[in-house]
Amino acid sequence: MTDGSEMILTAARATRTETGDVAFEDVDARGNWSPSRAVRGTQVKTAYARRIGEDGVARWVPQRSAGRWWAY
Repeated sequence: MTDGSEMILTAARATRTETGDVAFEDVDARGNWSPSRAVRGTQVKTAYARRIGEDGVARWVPQRSAGRWWAY
């Protein structure tokens, strides 16, 4: 975060919107998606998504700081 703090948020998916905000969504047992939280782009210094590599090891992968992205 731009204030020097860190936030770890677990969600089913995340996106960086056209306005630069980072939004998180969760899904229920019926497959219905709903927003769970959004963080203003001006507050986010760097966003990471947890990915499982081909070697089976989980890693934090930095997401682009500009433009839209999705992480599942």
